[in-house]
Amino acid sequence: MDGCTELEIGYSVLPSFWQQGYAFEAAEKCKHFAFENQFATSLISIIHVDNVPSQNVALKNGMYLDKTTTYKDNPVHIFRVKQG
Repeated sequence: MDGCTELEIGYSVLPSFWQQGYAFEAAEKCKHFAFENQFATSLISIIHVDNVPSQNVALKNGMYLDKTTTYKDNPVHIFRVKQG
């Protein structure tokens, strides 16, 4: 991201399974697994600026809005969580 290599928490959920907690469950598990196995001390999620539900998942997962940038010609928010 912006010239840096970072580990990302990402997921995709079929629309028929939205709003059932699966996105948060997947994101939380990815975070714990990465930190427990010392893959990184900081993780990001790249989320389109209009994707409010995913932004809410990131916030619920302990992430904070780190910056806004462009990724693959799309405006995105970079959410971050640090091991701690």
